[in-house]
This record gives sequence, structure tokens and C-alpha cells, in this order.
Amino acid sequence: MDFRVGAINNFDFVPEITKPAAPAKTEPVNPFSTFFDTALNLFEETNNLQITAEKLQTDLATGATDDILTVLLAQDRAYNALNFTIQVTNKIIESYREIMRMQV
Repeated sequence: MDFRVGAINNFDFVPEITKPAAPAKTEPVNPFSTFFDTALNLFEETNNLQITAEKLQTDLATGATDDILTVLLAQDRAYNALNFTIQVTNKIIESYREIMRMQV
């Protein structure tokens, strides 16, 4: 059941009932492929944030920009993304080692 709010100024509540869409017929999804693509996107996004932060640092150092807040925020985003990527990588390696220790 999908509920939508009508007009916000008079707070009318109008429930809107919609039918669930028929499932689309697709090919089976390979879970490893999906996981691998997600991991690659994580690395690419982290790399892009690092490159952006370095470019902004260079611009600040050369005087091309004087917006220090943008530089600090970009550095913080890049730092957090790198830490998150490292933690995810460590968990993946730890999980792999745990699976390899299992006896079949």
C-alpha cells in the first residue's frame, strides 16, 4: 500500500493504493559478479575522491582557489572513503581466510 500526502498546506492525507508490478523476467544474477562490481565501484569512487582532494590541495597551494572549506571537506571525504574501503577489504580477506579454514 502506497500512501502519499496531498497538499502540504492543509495537510490532506490521501492514501493511494497501487498494484504491485509484475516481476520482470530477467536472467539469473550471479551474486559474485554483483559483489565484484560493487567492490570495483567502491575502489573507483575512493580513488576519484582521493584525486579530487589532491587537485583541490594543489589549487589551494598554488593560489588557484582560496576556498579552504571545500578543500577540507574534500580531504575529509577522501579520508573517510579510504578508511571505509580499508575496513571492507579487511573484512573480505578475513572472511576468505575463515572460509579456507573450514573443513569439507
